[in-house]
Amino acid sequence: MFTSVLAVGGFVAFMILYPEETARHLQIVFDNLVSLVGPILEVVFFITFILALYLAFGKYGNIRLGNEKPEYSMFSYIAMMLLASLASAALYWSFTEWAYYYQSPGLGMVPFSTEALETSIGYQFFHWGMTNQAVYTVMGITIAYAVYVKKIPSFQISAVCTSMMKGSDRKKKILGKIIDFCVIFGILGGLSSSLGLAVPLATGGLRKLFEINDTHAVQLGVIGVITLVYVIMVLLGTNKGMKVVSNGAALLSMVFLVFVLFAGPTSFIIKNIVNSLGFMAQNLIEMSLYTDPIRDTGFVEKWTIYFEAFYLNYVAMMGIFIAKISKGRTIRQVAVATLFGISVGGWLLFGINGSFSVKAFLDGADVVGVINSGVGDYAIYDIVETLPLGGTILPGIILFLVIGFVAPSMDSASLALAQTVTRKGEPKMIVRLFWCIMLAVIPMCVILTDTSFDAIKQLSIIISIPFIFVLIIVEIGLFKWLKKENTNLKCGKE
Repeated sequence: MFTSVLAVGGFVAFMILYPEETARHLQIVFDNLVSLVGPILEVVFFITFILALYLAFGKYGNIRLGNEKPEYSMFSYIAMMLLASLASAALYWSFTEWAYYYQSPGLGMVPFSTEALETSIGYQFFHWGMTNQAVYTVMGITIAYAVYVKKIPSFQISAVCTSMMKGSDRKKKILGKIIDFCVIFGILGGLSSSLGLAVPLATGGLRKLFEINDTHAVQLGVIGVITLVYVIMVLLGTNKGMKVVSNGAALLSMVFLVFVLFAGPTSFIIKNIVNSLGFMAQNLIEMSLYTDPIRDTGFVEKWTIYFEAFYLNYVAMMGIFIAKISKGRTIRQVAVATLFGISVGGWLLFGINGSFSVKAFLDGADVVGVINSGVGDYAIYDIVETLPLGGTILPGIILFLVIGFVAPSMDSASLALAQTVTRKGEPKMIVRLFWCIMLAVIPMCVILTDTSFDAIKQLSIIISIPFIFVLIIVEIGLFKWLKKENTNLKCGKE
């Protein structure tokens, strides 16, 4: 634990002292690594998607992960996973991501064309949808099966992996330490960057509502409030903390989206969502395995492969969290909830907000220009202002949604970090709180020194890319376990 924290702290200090050099060298490493392993990532992710569908609808679906009844209703169960996985990034990108696909589209489409605009939300559905959520499905089911069925005493991914492998205890211990280090660094880097992304979205709302300037004090105050919320959530526990906040944020999101749908261009939003789903469904295989070898526009590396690496960055956190809240559920229930529950929730968010933003652009708003200027949060509030109550109530709701989206994600991150350093049983509360503070300290340091989050986010993703091998080990090990159990059940019946 302390080695990992020192490593992260040392990198943050170096990044602050030498920001340009750090960013330049990391970009070179990142570009070369993505170019090298990108096609492999695409193949592994697509195979993982097929395996996740098999877990949802195949012969192993009725296997129960523990003998108890499920602890949470299906609504709470999906809401907690949805909010933990999306964080503030999805709230921001739901309004703005389409603009990047419009300017630099995939599948060989012409930039700034009607085709690029019509399919932009469809690509967003793909990147935030089932083919990527599948890695959470497989990892969550594997950890849950290991703990609740195989009776492995720890939620550590390292413990699960080493239990699947042959070799000496010494080799397993070394491999386990490496895996744990990658998990800790990836979560700290990725989630602290996510918290940092929430800051401009929140300060934009404060500026719109109260004309409060975006100073360091205000930025640190935003981080402090969000940190206080998720610390209280940790202290209250999952039932009284995480579940309550996630349910509330999910319900508030539904109210907000319904309002945008019916107060905005309803017909256009519905048409665009249906059209985008059709585009994604029709081109799912091509989008999943598209490498752009001839045109080499860079779209695949910048978006599809980057997203897959981004999901690898979060797979440890989400796998542990999904396993923790899935006790008593069947494999089919977990697979359907993660594949379709999380995806549908994201599609509603991106479809309604994104389509509303596209229509504002078609009606003359300079959405693309504002986003390109680097102040996308301005674009969001300017677009929302065109709706009834868009200058008063709606920015306030967005502020609450920022907290409601980020806090559950940080709660699940602190849980995953604490479980990673806990060999048996439940982690101590003091360990959970330690990680809560660490998740806040890093973005505070970055903000105070006016440093970009890009470097630490890139490094955390670089470190997470080798997790592709962990994912492969997990998939092979899980299906060996399931096959063995199925054989044992048949022998028992005979």
